[in-house]
Amino acid sequence: MKSQHIPSQRGARFGAVLLFLGLLTGSFSASALDSAALISVSIQPNAQVMPRTMFTQTWTVQNNGTTTWTPGQTGCTLNPISKDSLGAIPLFTNDSSTRFIPSAIIGSGKSVGPGSNATFSMSFIAPEAAGTYTDTFQLNSASSVFFGPNLTVQIVVAKGSSTNQYDRSRVISYANNYSGFICSDGYYWTNSSGYSYTNVGTNLVPVPAVTGDDCAHFVSCCIGSEPHVRGGGLAIPSRTATYGEPGAGDIIYTVLIGGCYAVEVPSLSQLSPGDLVGWNWEGETNSGAAYIDHVTLYLGKGLLASHANSALDVSASTWYDGVPHYIHIYDSPTIAFSRVKTNLVVSWTTNWSGYSLYSATNLSATAVWTKVSKSPVKVGVSNFLTNAMSPGTVYYRLKL
Repeated sequence: MKSQHIPSQRGARFGAVLLFLGLLTGSFSASALDSAALISVSIQPNAQVMPRTMFTQTWTVQNNGTTTWTPGQTGCTLNPISKDSLGAIPLFTNDSSTRFIPSAIIGSGKSVGPGSNATFSMSFIAPEAAGTYTDTFQLNSASSVFFGPNLTVQIVVAKGSSTNQYDRSRVISYANNYSGFICSDGYYWTNSSGYSYTNVGTNLVPVPAVTGDDCAHFVSCCIGSEPHVRGGGLAIPSRTATYGEPGAGDIIYTVLIGGCYAVEVPSLSQLSPGDLVGWNWEGETNSGAAYIDHVTLYLGKGLLASHANSALDVSASTWYDGVPHYIHIYDSPTIAFSRVKTNLVVSWTTNWSGYSLYSATNLSATAVWTKVSKSPVKVGVSNFLTNAMSPGTVYYRLKL
Protein backbone atom coordinates (compact mmCIF):
# COMPACT_ATOMS: atom_id res chain seq x y z
CA MET A 1 0.00 0.00 0.00
CA LYS A 2 1.41 3.37 -0.97
CA SER A 3 2.31 5.54 1.98
CA GLN A 4 0.05 8.51 2.33
CA HIS A 5 1.24 12.09 2.84
CA ILE A 6 -1.51 14.18 4.38
CA PRO A 7 -1.80 17.80 3.18
CA SER A 8 -3.13 20.70 5.17
CA GLN A 9 -6.86 20.76 5.96
CA ARG A 10 -9.07 23.77 6.47
CA GLY A 11 -10.97 24.59 9.64
CA ALA A 12 -11.51 22.96 13.03
CA ARG A 13 -14.26 24.26 15.24
CA PHE A 14 -16.10 21.38 16.83
CA GLY A 15 -15.16 19.18 19.75
CA ALA A 16 -13.85 15.66 19.89
CA VAL A 17 -15.29 12.77 17.93
CA LEU A 18 -16.64 11.37 21.20
CA LEU A 19 -19.38 13.98 20.88
CA PHE A 20 -21.10 11.72 18.33
CA LEU A 21 -21.63 9.00 20.94
CA GLY A 22 -23.70 11.49 22.89
CA LEU A 23 -25.54 12.46 19.71
CA LEU A 24 -26.55 8.86 19.04
CA THR A 25 -27.69 8.17 22.57
CA GLY A 26 -29.26 11.59 23.23
CA SER A 27 -27.39 11.73 26.53
CA PHE A 28 -27.50 15.53 26.93
CA SER A 29 -30.13 17.06 29.19
CA ALA A 30 -32.68 19.48 27.76
CA SER A 31 -32.52 23.19 28.50
CA ALA A 32 -35.59 24.90 29.93
CA LEU A 33 -34.84 27.96 27.79
CA ASP A 34 -34.91 26.08 24.48
CA SER A 35 -38.16 24.69 23.16
CA ALA A 36 -39.61 23.90 19.74
CA ALA A 37 -42.75 22.60 18.08
CA LEU A 38 -43.04 20.89 14.69
CA ILE A 39 -45.20 22.87 12.27
CA SER A 40 -44.94 20.85 9.05
CA VAL A 41 -42.82 18.51 6.91
CA SER A 42 -42.46 18.36 3.13
CA ILE A 43 -42.34 14.54 3.02
CA GLN A 44 -45.18 12.97 4.98
CA PRO A 45 -44.55 9.79 7.03
CA ASN A 46 -44.87 6.54 5.04
CA ALA A 47 -44.57 8.35 1.70
CA GLN A 48 -44.12 5.88 -1.17
CA VAL A 49 -40.73 6.32 -2.87
CA MET A 50 -39.16 4.29 -5.67
CA PRO A 51 -35.71 2.75 -5.08
CA ARG A 52 -32.68 4.96 -5.83
CA THR A 53 -34.75 8.15 -5.69
CA MET A 54 -33.07 11.22 -4.18
CA PHE A 55 -35.44 13.47 -2.24
CA THR A 56 -35.27 16.36 0.22
CA GLN A 57 -37.07 16.55 3.55
CA THR A 58 -37.78 20.00 5.00
CA TRP A 59 -38.93 20.41 8.59
CA THR A 60 -40.59 23.68 9.60
CA VAL A 61 -40.40 24.22 13.36
CA GLN A 62 -41.43 27.06 15.65
CA ASN A 63 -39.16 28.53 18.30
CA ASN A 64 -41.51 28.53 21.30
CA GLY A 65 -38.77 28.93 23.89
CA THR A 66 -37.15 32.06 25.27
CA THR A 67 -33.78 31.97 23.46
CA THR A 68 -32.86 33.09 19.96
CA TRP A 69 -31.56 30.37 17.63
CA THR A 70 -28.36 31.41 15.88
CA PRO A 71 -27.66 30.23 12.30
CA GLY A 72 -24.84 28.22 10.78
CA GLN A 73 -22.87 25.17 11.77
CA THR A 74 -22.01 26.54 15.22
CA GLY A 75 -25.58 27.63 15.95
CA CYS A 76 -28.85 25.73 16.26
CA THR A 77 -28.70 22.61 14.11
CA LEU A 78 -30.79 19.51 13.45
CA ASN A 79 -28.72 16.44 14.34
CA PRO A 80 -29.31 12.67 14.09
CA ILE A 81 -30.13 10.71 17.23
CA SER A 82 -30.15 7.37 15.41
CA LYS A 83 -27.89 5.64 12.94
CA ASP A 84 -28.49 6.75 9.38
CA SER A 85 -30.39 4.34 7.11
CA LEU A 86 -31.37 6.70 4.28
CA GLY A 87 -28.10 8.06 2.94
CA ALA A 88 -28.47 11.51 4.49
CA ILE A 89 -26.65 14.30 2.61
CA PRO A 90 -26.47 17.79 4.18
CA LEU A 91 -27.09 20.88 2.08
CA PHE A 92 -24.10 22.77 3.51
CA THR A 93 -20.36 22.10 3.62
CA ASN A 94 -18.80 21.05 6.91
CA ASP A 95 -15.70 23.12 7.74
CA SER A 96 -14.58 21.09 10.78
CA SER A 97 -12.12 18.21 10.91
CA THR A 98 -13.78 16.70 13.99
CA ARG A 99 -17.48 16.81 13.19
CA PHE A 100 -18.87 13.47 12.00
CA ILE A 101 -22.65 13.92 11.85
CA PRO A 102 -24.86 14.75 8.84
CA SER A 103 -26.66 17.85 10.15
CA ALA A 104 -29.07 20.48 8.86
CA ILE A 105 -28.71 24.20 9.57
CA ILE A 106 -31.29 27.01 9.64
CA GLY A 107 -32.39 27.40 6.04
CA SER A 108 -32.65 31.18 6.01
CA GLY A 109 -29.14 31.65 7.38
CA LYS A 110 -30.58 34.15 9.87
CA SER A 111 -31.26 34.12 13.61
CA VAL A 112 -34.71 32.90 14.66
CA GLY A 113 -36.25 34.57 17.68
CA PRO A 114 -38.98 33.28 20.03
CA GLY A 115 -42.31 32.84 18.24
CA SER A 116 -40.73 32.67 14.76
CA ASN A 117 -40.37 29.68 12.45
CA ALA A 118 -37.25 28.06 11.02
CA THR A 119 -36.74 25.47 8.31
CA PHE A 120 -34.16 22.67 8.31
CA SER A 121 -33.56 20.64 5.13
CA MET A 122 -31.54 17.57 4.18
CA SER A 123 -31.39 15.29 1.14
CA PHE A 124 -31.75 11.49 1.25
CA ILE A 125 -31.49 8.51 -1.10
CA ALA A 126 -34.03 5.69 -1.10
CA PRO A 127 -32.32 2.27 -0.72
CA GLU A 128 -32.61 -0.55 -3.25
CA ALA A 129 -34.52 -2.99 -1.06
CA ALA A 130 -38.25 -2.51 -0.47
CA GLY A 131 -39.36 -1.69 3.07
CA THR A 132 -39.96 1.08 5.59
CA TYR A 133 -37.00 3.28 6.53
CA THR A 134 -36.78 5.97 9.22
CA ASP A 135 -34.10 8.47 10.24
CA THR A 136 -34.65 10.39 13.49
CA PHE A 137 -33.30 13.85 14.38
CA GLN A 138 -33.55 16.40 17.16
CA LEU A 139 -32.65 20.08 17.45
CA ASN A 140 -29.33 20.89 19.07
CA SER A 141 -28.53 24.30 20.54
CA ALA A 142 -25.34 26.29 20.06
CA SER A 143 -24.23 24.95 23.47
CA SER A 144 -24.76 21.33 22.33
CA VAL A 145 -27.97 20.70 24.27
CA PHE A 146 -30.71 18.65 22.62
CA PHE A 147 -34.26 19.96 22.86
CA GLY A 148 -37.67 19.76 21.22
CA PRO A 149 -39.53 16.79 19.70
CA ASN A 150 -38.01 13.99 17.67
CA LEU A 151 -38.19 14.90 13.98
CA THR A 152 -38.25 12.07 11.48
CA VAL A 153 -38.13 11.30 7.82
CA GLN A 154 -39.93 8.03 7.10
CA ILE A 155 -40.51 6.50 3.68
CA VAL A 156 -41.78 3.25 2.27
CA VAL A 157 -39.55 2.08 -0.57
CA ALA A 158 -41.66 0.41 -3.23
CA LYS A 159 -40.55 -2.86 -4.80
CA GLY A 160 -38.50 -2.13 -7.90
CA SER A 161 -37.40 -4.33 -10.78
CA SER A 162 -34.08 -5.29 -9.19
CA THR A 163 -32.25 -5.11 -5.87
CA ASN A 164 -29.05 -6.47 -7.39
CA GLN A 165 -27.57 -3.07 -8.17
CA TYR A 166 -25.06 -0.81 -6.48
CA ASP A 167 -26.95 0.59 -3.48
CA ARG A 168 -25.80 4.20 -3.20
CA SER A 169 -28.05 4.87 -0.21
CA ARG A 170 -26.27 2.22 1.84
CA VAL A 171 -22.89 3.57 0.72
CA ILE A 172 -23.70 7.01 2.11
CA SER A 173 -25.27 5.55 5.26
CA TYR A 174 -22.11 3.55 5.98
CA ALA A 175 -19.96 6.67 5.54
CA ASN A 176 -22.27 8.72 7.79
CA ASN A 177 -22.19 6.07 10.51
CA TYR A 178 -18.47 5.18 10.41
CA SER A 179 -16.52 8.20 9.12
CA GLY A 180 -15.38 9.05 12.67
CA PHE A 181 -15.25 5.47 13.91
CA ILE A 182 -13.42 2.19 13.36
CA CYS A 183 -15.09 0.26 10.54
CA SER A 184 -17.52 -2.55 11.31
CA ASP A 185 -14.88 -5.27 10.78
CA GLY A 186 -12.93 -3.85 13.75
CA TYR A 187 -9.75 -3.04 11.84
CA TYR A 188 -7.88 0.24 11.35
CA TRP A 189 -4.74 0.78 9.28
CA THR A 190 -2.25 2.68 11.44
CA ASN A 191 0.43 3.06 8.75
CA SER A 192 1.19 1.89 5.22
CA SER A 193 2.01 -1.68 6.30
CA GLY A 194 0.31 -2.28 9.65
CA TYR A 195 -3.13 -2.35 11.16
CA SER A 196 -4.75 -2.81 14.55
CA TYR A 197 -7.89 -4.67 15.63
CA THR A 198 -10.58 -3.75 18.13
CA ASN A 199 -13.52 -5.99 18.95
CA VAL A 200 -16.15 -3.35 18.18
CA GLY A 201 -19.16 -5.67 18.20
CA THR A 202 -22.19 -3.42 17.65
CA ASN A 203 -20.49 -0.41 19.25
CA LEU A 204 -19.14 2.72 17.61
CA VAL A 205 -15.47 3.05 18.59
CA PRO A 206 -13.74 6.36 17.75
CA VAL A 207 -10.84 6.10 15.33
CA PRO A 208 -7.38 6.23 16.95
CA ALA A 209 -5.75 9.59 17.50
CA VAL A 210 -3.00 8.65 15.02
CA THR A 211 -3.65 9.73 11.45
CA GLY A 212 -3.09 6.30 9.92
CA ASP A 213 -3.55 4.95 6.39
CA ASP A 214 -7.11 3.62 6.58
CA CYS A 215 -8.49 5.37 3.49
CA ALA A 216 -8.88 2.40 1.11
CA HIS A 217 -10.10 0.08 3.87
CA PHE A 218 -12.82 2.62 4.79
CA VAL A 219 -13.83 3.08 1.15
CA SER A 220 -13.94 -0.72 0.67
CA CYS A 221 -16.37 -1.04 3.59
CA CYS A 222 -18.54 1.81 2.28
CA ILE A 223 -18.91 0.46 -1.26
CA GLY A 224 -18.58 -3.25 -0.50
CA SER A 225 -20.20 -6.10 1.40
CA GLU A 226 -18.46 -6.14 4.78
CA PRO A 227 -20.11 -9.12 6.56
CA HIS A 228 -21.06 -7.25 9.76
CA VAL A 229 -22.57 -4.16 8.13
CA ARG A 230 -23.18 -4.19 4.38
CA GLY A 231 -22.32 -1.11 2.35
CA GLY A 232 -23.10 -0.62 -1.32
CA GLY A 233 -22.90 -4.33 -2.08
CA LEU A 234 -19.95 -4.64 -4.47
CA ALA A 235 -17.84 -7.79 -4.16
CA ILE A 236 -14.56 -6.20 -3.04
CA PRO A 237 -11.83 -8.85 -2.57
CA SER A 238 -9.74 -8.84 0.62
CA ARG A 239 -5.99 -9.52 0.54
CA THR A 240 -5.32 -9.06 4.27
CA ALA A 241 -7.16 -9.73 7.52
CA THR A 242 -8.97 -6.42 7.10
CA TYR A 243 -12.00 -6.22 4.85
CA GLY A 244 -11.43 -5.10 1.28
CA GLU A 245 -8.46 -3.60 -0.52
CA PRO A 246 -6.00 -1.62 1.67
CA GLY A 247 -4.23 0.23 -1.16
CA ALA A 248 -5.55 3.62 -2.30
CA GLY A 249 -4.39 3.20 -5.90
CA ASP A 250 -5.30 -0.48 -6.06
CA ILE A 251 -8.92 0.00 -4.95
CA ILE A 252 -9.39 2.43 -7.85
CA TYR A 253 -7.37 0.99 -10.71
CA THR A 254 -6.99 -2.72 -9.89
CA VAL A 255 -10.27 -3.59 -8.16
CA LEU A 256 -12.78 -1.14 -9.63
CA ILE A 257 -11.57 -0.04 -13.07
CA GLY A 258 -9.61 -3.25 -13.71
CA GLY A 259 -12.62 -5.29 -12.57
CA CYS A 260 -14.99 -3.34 -14.86
CA TYR A 261 -16.86 -1.85 -11.91
CA ALA A 262 -15.95 1.76 -12.70
CA VAL A 263 -14.54 4.29 -15.13
CA GLU A 264 -12.48 7.46 -14.65
CA VAL A 265 -14.34 10.62 -15.71
CA PRO A 266 -12.96 14.14 -16.28
CA SER A 267 -15.00 16.23 -13.84
CA LEU A 268 -16.66 16.28 -10.43
CA SER A 269 -20.00 17.07 -12.10
CA GLN A 270 -20.04 13.57 -13.60
CA LEU A 271 -19.97 11.85 -10.20
CA SER A 272 -22.95 10.46 -8.28
CA PRO A 273 -23.26 9.88 -4.52
CA GLY A 274 -21.22 6.76 -3.73
CA ASP A 275 -18.48 7.40 -6.32
CA LEU A 276 -14.79 7.95 -5.44
CA VAL A 277 -12.18 10.67 -5.69
CA GLY A 278 -8.51 9.67 -5.69
CA TRP A 279 -5.74 12.17 -4.89
CA ASN A 280 -2.15 12.71 -5.93
CA TRP A 281 -0.15 14.97 -3.60
CA GLU A 282 2.85 15.50 -5.89
CA GLY A 283 0.99 17.36 -8.63
CA GLU A 284 1.20 14.43 -11.07
CA THR A 285 -1.77 14.12 -13.41
CA ASN A 286 -1.04 10.58 -14.63
CA SER A 287 -3.66 7.91 -14.09
CA GLY A 288 -2.75 4.58 -12.50
CA ALA A 289 -2.35 2.99 -9.07
CA ALA A 290 1.20 4.30 -8.61
CA TYR A 291 -0.03 7.91 -8.82
CA ILE A 292 -2.72 7.71 -6.14
CA ASP A 293 -1.81 8.69 -2.57
CA HIS A 294 -5.27 8.89 -1.02
CA VAL A 295 -8.84 7.82 -1.84
CA THR A 296 -12.06 9.43 -0.61
CA LEU A 297 -15.79 8.74 -0.94
CA TYR A 298 -17.96 11.19 -2.84
CA LEU A 299 -21.23 11.85 -0.99
CA GLY A 300 -22.93 14.13 -3.50
CA LYS A 301 -23.64 17.89 -3.17
CA GLY A 302 -19.90 18.51 -3.58
CA LEU A 303 -19.03 16.69 -0.33
CA LEU A 304 -16.51 13.99 0.68
CA ALA A 305 -16.04 11.42 3.46
CA SER A 306 -12.78 9.71 4.35
CA HIS A 307 -10.61 7.97 6.88
CA ALA A 308 -7.06 8.74 7.85
CA ASN A 309 -7.65 11.93 7.99
CA SER A 310 -11.19 11.14 9.00
CA ALA A 311 -13.72 13.61 7.60
CA LEU A 312 -17.43 13.86 6.77
CA ASP A 313 -19.33 16.28 4.52
CA VAL A 314 -16.21 18.31 3.71
CA SER A 315 -15.62 20.10 0.40
CA ALA A 316 -14.61 17.94 -2.55
CA SER A 317 -13.03 20.99 -4.17
CA THR A 318 -11.03 22.61 -1.36
CA TRP A 319 -10.56 20.16 1.52
CA TYR A 320 -7.50 18.45 0.01
CA ASP A 321 -4.58 20.00 -1.86
CA GLY A 322 -3.64 17.77 -4.78
CA VAL A 323 -4.61 16.46 -8.20
CA PRO A 324 -8.02 14.72 -8.08
CA HIS A 325 -9.07 11.65 -10.08
CA TYR A 326 -12.84 11.22 -10.42
CA ILE A 327 -14.06 7.63 -10.42
CA HIS A 328 -17.65 6.79 -11.41
CA ILE A 329 -18.90 3.38 -10.28
CA TYR A 330 -21.44 1.61 -12.49
CA ASP A 331 -24.83 0.86 -10.95
CA SER A 332 -25.16 -2.47 -12.76
CA PRO A 333 -23.40 -4.39 -15.54
CA THR A 334 -23.11 -2.45 -18.79
CA ILE A 335 -23.27 -3.89 -22.31
CA ALA A 336 -20.44 -3.37 -24.79
CA PHE A 337 -20.58 -4.15 -28.52
CA SER A 338 -17.92 -4.89 -31.12
CA ARG A 339 -18.01 -6.15 -34.70
CA VAL A 340 -15.91 -9.08 -35.88
CA LYS A 341 -16.43 -9.54 -39.62
CA THR A 342 -20.14 -10.40 -40.00
CA ASN A 343 -20.65 -11.11 -36.30
CA LEU A 344 -21.73 -8.87 -33.43
CA VAL A 345 -19.92 -9.55 -30.16
CA VAL A 346 -21.93 -8.54 -27.09
CA SER A 347 -20.14 -8.44 -23.73
CA TRP A 348 -20.91 -7.54 -20.13
CA THR A 349 -19.10 -7.95 -16.85
CA THR A 350 -19.61 -10.82 -14.41
CA ASN A 351 -19.51 -8.68 -11.25
CA TRP A 352 -23.29 -8.61 -10.89
CA SER A 353 -24.54 -12.21 -10.89
CA GLY A 354 -27.85 -13.51 -12.22
CA TYR A 355 -28.23 -11.37 -15.36
CA SER A 356 -29.18 -12.77 -18.78
CA LEU A 357 -29.15 -11.17 -22.22
CA TYR A 358 -32.48 -10.36 -23.88
CA SER A 359 -33.27 -8.92 -27.33
CA ALA A 360 -36.17 -7.15 -29.03
CA THR A 361 -36.82 -5.60 -32.43
CA ASN A 362 -38.17 -2.30 -31.07
CA LEU A 363 -38.26 -0.16 -27.90
CA SER A 364 -42.02 0.37 -27.64
CA ALA A 365 -43.91 -0.21 -24.40
CA THR A 366 -45.37 -3.41 -25.90
CA ALA A 367 -42.05 -4.73 -27.20
CA VAL A 368 -41.47 -8.43 -26.66
CA TRP A 369 -38.09 -9.11 -25.07
CA THR A 370 -36.83 -12.64 -25.73
CA LYS A 371 -34.03 -14.30 -23.84
CA VAL A 372 -31.04 -15.03 -26.09
CA SER A 373 -30.77 -18.80 -26.07
CA LYS A 374 -27.06 -18.95 -26.83
CA SER A 375 -24.90 -19.16 -23.69
CA PRO A 376 -22.12 -16.60 -23.21
CA VAL A 377 -18.46 -17.51 -22.85
CA LYS A 378 -16.72 -16.18 -19.75
CA VAL A 379 -13.27 -14.71 -20.33
CA GLY A 380 -11.66 -13.01 -17.34
CA VAL A 381 -14.22 -10.72 -15.71
CA SER A 382 -16.54 -10.52 -18.74
CA ASN A 383 -19.17 -12.58 -20.54
CA PHE A 384 -18.94 -12.69 -24.35
CA LEU A 385 -21.69 -13.74 -26.74
CA THR A 386 -21.20 -13.77 -30.52
CA ASN A 387 -24.21 -13.46 -32.82
CA ALA A 388 -24.38 -13.43 -36.61
CA MET A 389 -25.66 -10.07 -37.83
CA SER A 390 -28.83 -10.09 -39.91
CA PRO A 391 -30.91 -7.38 -41.65
CA GLY A 392 -33.07 -5.20 -39.44
CA THR A 393 -32.66 -3.60 -36.04
CA VAL A 394 -32.07 -5.56 -32.83
CA TYR A 395 -31.91 -4.09 -29.33
CA TYR A 396 -30.25 -5.82 -26.36
CA ARG A 397 -30.61 -5.45 -22.62
CA LEU A 398 -29.65 -7.34 -19.49
CA LYS A 399 -32.38 -8.66 -17.22
CA LEU A 400 -32.11 -10.13 -13.74
